[in-house]
Amino acid sequence: MKDFKKYIILWFSQSISQLGSGMTGFALVLWAYGQSRSALSVSLMSFCDYVPYIIISMFVGTFVDAHRKKTIMLAADTVAAAGSLAVLVLFATGHLAVWNIYVINVIMGVTTAFQQPASAVAVGRLVPEDKISNVSGMNSFSGNLIIVFKPMLAAAGFWRIMCLSRLWVPKRGLRGFLQKLWGAVREAAWQ
Repeated sequence: MKDFKKYIILWFSQSISQLGSGMTGFALVLWAYGQSRSALSVSLMSFCDYVPYIIISMFVGTFVDAHRKKTIMLAADTVAAAGSLAVLVLFATGHLAVWNIYVINVIMGVTTAFQQPASAVAVGRLVPEDKISNVSGMNSFSGNLIIVFKPMLAAAGFWRIMCLSRLWVPKRGLRGFLQKLWGAVREAAWQ
C-alpha cells in the first residue's frame, strides 16, 4: 500500500506536468498561427516534436533500463520546464519567433522519449499487481481530463497573456510584464 501512495504522488505530479506541457503546446500553436497565418508552420511544430521522439524512442530503452528512472523523469521534466520558461522569456522580451518553437519542440520530443519509458517502468515497480486496474483507470481519467481541459485553459491563458503583453511590455518593460503576469496568475489561482 505504501508503494501505491508513492504512485499516486507520481501520477498527480505527472498529470500536472502533462497538463502544463499540453497547455504550452496548444498556446504555442495559437501564437504561431497568429504570427504566420500558415498551417504549414503549425504542422512543422508537431513534426519537430514527434520525429525526434520516434527516432530516439527506438534506442532509449537500454539507457532507461541502465539508469535510475526517477532521475531520468526528473531530468526530463526539468528540461521541459526550462523549455517552457525559455518560451516565456523570449515572448516577454519580444524575441519569440516560430523557429524558436521548432527548436524547443525538438528538445521536448527528446525529453518525452526518455520520460515515457522511465515512467512506465516506475509504475511497474511502484504498483502492486492488485492495483494495476486502478492505475489503468487513473491514467485514463487524467489523460482524458487533460485532453478536454488543455485547449480551454490554454486558450484562456493565451488570451490573457496576449492582452497583458500588449498593455505592459511596451510601457513597463520585461520586469513590469512579469510582475503583472505573476499577479494575474495568483489572482486566477485564488478565484
